Amino acid sequence: METGKSSLKHLKKDQLSLRHAISQATALNAPGGTIVLYVSSTAALMAFAFSSYPNGAYAIPLILILSLIIYALMSFSMYEFSKELTSSGGYYTFVSRGLGNGAGYITALSYLTYQILSFTGFGILGFMSFVYAIFPSFGITLPDASVLWIPIAIVFVLIVTGLIYSGIKPSLRFVSYTIVVEVAFFILTSLYIIITHHAELTLKPFTTAPVGNSPFIIGAMMVYAIGTFVGIGGSIPIAEETKKPKRNVPLAIVSTVILLGVTIILSSYSQVIYWGFQNMGLFGSTTYPYPVISIYRNAFGSASYVILGALIILVLNSFFTATVSLGTNASRVLFSLSREKVISKRLSATHTSSGTPTVAALVVAAISIVIVVATGLVFELYLYRGSPANALLYASLFLLILESPIAYLVHILTNTSLYVYMKRRNKLSYLRHLIIPSISTITLIFAIVMAVYFDLTPPYIYGIYGALVWIAVIFVAFLIMRTRFKHRLELIGDFSL
Repeated sequence: METGKSSLKHLKKDQLSLRHAISQATALNAPGGTIVLYVSSTAALMAFAFSSYPNGAYAIPLILILSLIIYALMSFSMYEFSKELTSSGGYYTFVSRGLGNGAGYITALSYLTYQILSFTGFGILGFMSFVYAIFPSFGITLPDASVLWIPIAIVFVLIVTGLIYSGIKPSLRFVSYTIVVEVAFFILTSLYIIITHHAELTLKPFTTAPVGNSPFIIGAMMVYAIGTFVGIGGSIPIAEETKKPKRNVPLAIVSTVILLGVTIILSSYSQVIYWGFQNMGLFGSTTYPYPVISIYRNAFGSASYVILGALIILVLNSFFTATVSLGTNASRVLFSLSREKVISKRLSATHTSSGTPTVAALVVAAISIVIVVATGLVFELYLYRGSPANALLYASLFLLILESPIAYLVHILTNTSLYVYMKRRNKLSYLRHLIIPSISTITLIFAIVMAVYFDLTPPYIYGIYGALVWIAVIFVAFLIMRTRFKHRLELIGDFSL
């Protein structure tokens, strides 16, 4: 075990294989949930913000390909670091070793923020908004729909927390089987839709033509769409529980890039081809909040309802497994900060048999319930009164926009840290450790600038502004920690197997 100053408590080692690491990262990204939520909400956001291009959503495959390329570049720094360091602290351990404990603390707070916002915005609210969209699609009216989502969301969080509490190996055993079925289902059904609509095949969705050849609109939309692939680094916080982590975690990162890229981009292309360029104004609108439901209800002939039923089950499970994975990662980072004495040592308490950081898992659950209920109520009472389904969908979208710049800060710091860390260890490659990370950083900064420049329609621009304000709060917290509690930063990022 490599520790700079002391021997620190660690999680239970060698519980997980390469298969588990890939499953954790892929499930955290939730390909089924992403295909349903991100594709339709990207379309909704484009229609909302750039109404002069009503068919602009036809360019979603291009936006996703560019987002994948950028996230693959972002992932390169994770890949290089994960060959060197193994810790549940993940990104903040990487940054601490390169840029110092202050930057590590900023990274830790930023990473926790975007994990919890993903847990709430994508996992819980994504699940709830999909549930609320399903029943009206079948002519079913939910009783007391305006308040029913609150107890359902709370029960959902408690079930997820119970599975996290039971231990990482049982939860990932379940995830590793279901994720294979999920990925195979969407690849095969997408190929079927493309083949049966071969007469409509075109490269137009991979061009800027649907948005009037505006690279700025594409750039602005990528602020949100890059989050489509945010789970690629999901295997990093479980590294110290994985067998041969310095081999298996990097392999998991590469495998996840390929799996997610093929599945999500193929599905998005099949959806826009089926829908048709002239009809894209309705794609992701309030009339069809989840166009994939309409597509799968009609695209498979007499088997359509069976396929649709399978879709619903897999998407609901996708949100569930993603929430489990997100909660698992957030609890590991809290545990790591606690064992390094940055926060209360109570959060490093682990279950005697499973090794789960139990108190940290409960803290994540409590914070998440507050965020979900508060955000959902604001959108329902003030923006989408009388339409809880739309309120939940757009509350989810808002939190995902809010998380994006915060997530990008984590990657910008990681990119910068890689160069410094490798130079100190005399392992520097200018291409791998400076040029590639710099391209990623410049692209992320450009995406954030474009989002502010285009001034997305309220309330979504408030997500961008809110993220910038929160980043400022994190820096203030760092200054307070640095001046008044400097001793608490002495061990941050210290642990690595």
